[in-house]
Amino acid sequence: PKDVHGSYFDGRYHYGCPNHPDIREFYCNQLREIAQYPVSGVFIDMTYWPRLCHCDACREKFRNTCGLEIPEKIDFSDPHFLAFQHFRENSLGEFARELTGAVKAVNPVLSVTHQFSPVLHGWQLGQGIEVAKACDYCSGDFYGGKRQQRLAVKIFDAYSTHRPVEFMTSRSVSLKDHTSTKSDDELFLHALTTLANGGAYFFIDAINPDGTLEEAFYRRLGKLNQRLKPFKEMVAKHRPEMQGEVGVYFAVESCVNLPSNGIPFRQFANSLNNMDIKTNTVVEEMLGITGVLQNMHIPHTIITQKTCDYSHLKVLIVPNANHLPAGEYEKFRKFTAGGGILIATGHTSIFDRSGKINSEYLLSDVFGVKYSGKNTELWSYMEFPDGSKISSHSIAPLAEAAGAEVLAKVNLPDFPVGDPVNYASIHSNPPGECTDFAAYTKNSYGQGTCYYFYSNILGIRQHNQQSFAANFFKTVLPEFVTGSRNLPGSTEITLLKSTTSPDTWLLGLVNYQDELPNIPLRELEFTIKLPENCRPVQITRASDGQSADFQLNGNSLTVKIDCLENGEIFEIK
Repeated sequence: PKDVHGSYFDGRYHYGCPNHPDIREFYCNQLREIAQYPVSGVFIDMTYWPRLCHCDACREKFRNTCGLEIPEKIDFSDPHFLAFQHFRENSLGEFARELTGAVKAVNPVLSVTHQFSPVLHGWQLGQGIEVAKACDYCSGDFYGGKRQQRLAVKIFDAYSTHRPVEFMTSRSVSLKDHTSTKSDDELFLHALTTLANGGAYFFIDAINPDGTLEEAFYRRLGKLNQRLKPFKEMVAKHRPEMQGEVGVYFAVESCVNLPSNGIPFRQFANSLNNMDIKTNTVVEEMLGITGVLQNMHIPHTIITQKTCDYSHLKVLIVPNANHLPAGEYEKFRKFTAGGGILIATGHTSIFDRSGKINSEYLLSDVFGVKYSGKNTELWSYMEFPDGSKISSHSIAPLAEAAGAEVLAKVNLPDFPVGDPVNYASIHSNPPGECTDFAAYTKNSYGQGTCYYFYSNILGIRQHNQQSFAANFFKTVLPEFVTGSRNLPGSTEITLLKSTTSPDTWLLGLVNYQDELPNIPLRELEFTIKLPENCRPVQITRASDGQSADFQLNGNSLTVKIDCLENGEIFEIK
């Protein structure tokens, strides 16, 4: 791929443009050869755009496909730029399908998957649902810690055609460190977190220049695999699906970066790869929201464009979902009208897929608010009637109430954010006078209710915002853990349903603390609300195959554990 300056990528990773016919044929020939060997499957790495390519093949194909020249700047409200972005996404999907097809043509039974971790990294790498369609199952590597892993496995599960999905990470502290191995506790918890979410784990290792591997590590790994074996066997036996009455919506199309609008390609540094820890506003907001849900022990699933049936949901959280096809917004409307609780934030439904800014939200009738056409700067405040305030750190739309009950309003700083001359405080941008713009609203729609927040407040990972989010969720989300003792927020609880045994559920607990080794949880007790028509007759621990003690009171199940060090998966029949 060439950048706008005509330069080729010259780092250690070498790429060929997915739109160049000779490159595609070269890759397909390689795969056809590999598929003739006795391999079980093929993982195709780095199926993404390392940069905004301006090579002759891309220019010609974009011209022939869209009748346009490649634009000169980033602008997520410009149909021309968005046509180029959709072209990049579609080209990558077409490329992935062709490579998968090359393998299947030689050996149809081989599993084929592509590196899918870029789906979390925003618009620049150009990956989306089309690449997922070219995969038998979703797979990819991540290096962002437990919060990213918990979210990534759920996103993979939502996009994947088949299960289990595969979560990869390095056995070393990073791919750049050849010898510094993670602790046994961290490796075990990586694997157990994946298994408790119904996935399969994979550790990446680097080969020494002389062709050898570090034998000492593989002796450790052998012992680790023995500890993990009963959990692996339990997940393999049931091939479970994640369950939850709360859904969190994700679309890579919404992972735009509005502050980049207007930046010329010539000034844009975009030679990025999927292993960099990059941020985008939607994923950051989701990490905050799902982190609160995990701390509250509320099982949840990820909802995507692939999701057609919302009937299992009671609540749908939609963080800043914009630039979507019209049909997606209609799903949200239908869900709310049917009695669901919709929680929407930010620019949700302001931009359509072409980038057109609507004079009203496309879901104005559901939200009960109208878009004013104005936005905040990167700093503003949500102010309550008692004068208390919570800060917001994103560009957010300014909305006016149109039938909704206004529970909080927007407070804007008196001076432009970051102005070097005019300011009220040298380090910060303090609030000014409260406006009449709606920051937090409640609106009845059909048989359901919609709560709208103007910004990313629910997802900011700071004490004030997370405390507010938790208190808000307590009032609107269905309760799962109805009582507990010695159960910290760091312990993730997952609920899964077997696809091989219709009367069986799996309950996962992973005690993954920020500092390792974990402090064991002693005299742990918790009560959960069971799904309807679920009355356990037996509960078995995966770790040792022994029956677990439990008490049943109506549809409430109480489990007691003397000591939980790292985690457990319970089979509930």
